Amino acid sequence: MLVNIFFAILLLSTKLIPHTNPYQYTLLGLFGLFTPVLVIIQIVFIIIWLVTKKFFYIIIPVLVIWLSWDVFSVCVAGNFSAKQDFSKSKNNFSVLSYNVRLLDLYHWNDDKNTRAQMIDFFKSKNASVLCLQEFYSSNDSVGINNIKAIKEACHYEYIAECNTHVLKRGKWGSIIFSHLPIVNPKNFEIDVQGSNLLQKVDIAIQKDTITIFNVHLKSNKFSAKEAALVNKTELPSITDSTVEQSKSIFSKLQDNAVNRGLEADIISTIIDQNEKPSLLCGDLNDIPSSYVYFTLRGKHKDVFLEKGLGLGKTYRNTIPVLRIDYMFHDEKIGLLGYEKFNVPYSDHEPIMANFSILRAL
Repeated sequence: MLVNIFFAILLLSTKLIPHTNPYQYTLLGLFGLFTPVLVIIQIVFIIIWLVTKKFFYIIIPVLVIWLSWDVFSVCVAGNFSAKQDFSKSKNNFSVLSYNVRLLDLYHWNDDKNTRAQMIDFFKSKNASVLCLQEFYSSNDSVGINNIKAIKEACHYEYIAECNTHVLKRGKWGSIIFSHLPIVNPKNFEIDVQGSNLLQKVDIAIQKDTITIFNVHLKSNKFSAKEAALVNKTELPSITDSTVEQSKSIFSKLQDNAVNRGLEADIISTIIDQNEKPSLLCGDLNDIPSSYVYFTLRGKHKDVFLEKGLGLGKTYRNTIPVLRIDYMFHDEKIGLLGYEKFNVPYSDHEPIMANFSILRAL
């Protein structure tokens, strides 16, 4: 029973996560990564107490799960029979968000056709608004002009760039393509420890205007060896190398959790000051049971929780709980359909939602 109480206290402490910036308590910021595991442990204890007929002890895991429900419940969606409507009309608009990993600039996929396949994917989905993160395009005639290629293939009339790095031969950052008029594009500095921007555009739809925020928060930037260690499906052997890599992984998780927490505070303030109905999408590099998630979601709705199913993993690795790409929308914007696509072109998976502006804004 004491072991059950110990893990129950750990799970109960996750109630502090939505209200505690990792800048203040870094370890609590990392604690959210273990929330799903802590819930599973409590479920195991429920089974143990049932099998051993110690029914009174069941109160402990049941009570702590109930008290912590709002924190871990955002990790799973149970919409088994949700209606998915992707119909097109003058009052509807669709948004596709995707971390494209530079459109495979450095050939991580070992497939020379990846870039072309990705652009064909955009063309086939034909989203009203296409929001991309980790985007690259050349600045000259020698390199790969991805802006031109996507614009011509998908016939997008409007483009807004958000370049975090611009060099002589190319530019990196985020970008929005749109069939609908883009007005008042603006980029905000959000990184107090480096260089990162929040992209904001207003989109004109019929007689209304909504705001779309496109964001890519600080990533952990693991080395190839560190990423391999994180993705191992079995326990690694303890060597000097794995110990050093583990220390480096922990340090990066710690530092970047702090950075993302600060970024989230800045973005939240910008969103709160926005007077139009808004939608935020992008790669937050954090799981749902995190300060970043709750801060950026705010009073908005999570399209996955509304119409998704399961864990909604969007990062293509062996860890099944990494839903780190999101789309949040204002309650004045109605959600019609949501879909996540299992395509292998990037290390992320794209998400798409269809919205309605039938109700008065």
